Amino acid sequence: MELKEYFLIIKKQFKLFLSVIIAVVASIFIYFIFRPVFFDTSLFLNITRAGNQISEGYKYDNFYRLQADEKFAETITQWLKSPRVVFDINKEAEITNIENLNLKQLTKVFQADKLSAQIVSVKFSAPDKKTAEKLALAIPVVLKKNINQLNEDQKENTWFEIKTDDPVIMKNNPDMGIIFLVSLTLGLFLGFWVVLFRHYWQ
Repeated sequence: MELKEYFLIIKKQFKLFLSVIIAVVASIFIYFIFRPVFFDTSLFLNITRAGNQISEGYKYDNFYRLQADEKFAETITQWLKSPRVVFDINKEAEITNIENLNLKQLTKVFQADKLSAQIVSVKFSAPDKKTAEKLALAIPVVLKKNINQLNEDQKENTWFEIKTDDPVIMKNNPDMGIIFLVSLTLGLFLGFWVVLFRHYWQ
């Protein structure tokens, strides 16, 4: 079948073609208008030391310390993917519905990325601003507890510490322009196949 014939089929069934496009675009817009509101949160964790180890040797501009910081930053990112740590953070924030999640879902609550040797970025979503603030405050508290447990046998005050700034909390507002283009593309695709199916069915 030539391309011209496809255009003739669409022209013949243009009302159906247009109806499918409008239905798809309207459905997607309605979904995004009435969907639950979420607040995206970004938090930076700065890894520092409680003290400096006394050493007479050459320190190579603290190269080994930076290496240790980087390795510990990786540990922090893995902690934030651990169901046990995620559960403890939600418990610290007094959030009870976390018990409804399974282990796989718990590992996806927080998105942690190591940006540099001493900075870990944490991102997550919450249903309201107050919950986002409580979670942002609970994260360093739980992480510090875990660090203190590792630090119990340390004789020198050289273990790691975590410092945080105020979190950035923004309402998740979707880009309606992109949503329109995506829904229009999907509508054109579905409209074409619906018209074609009806043509061959007749």
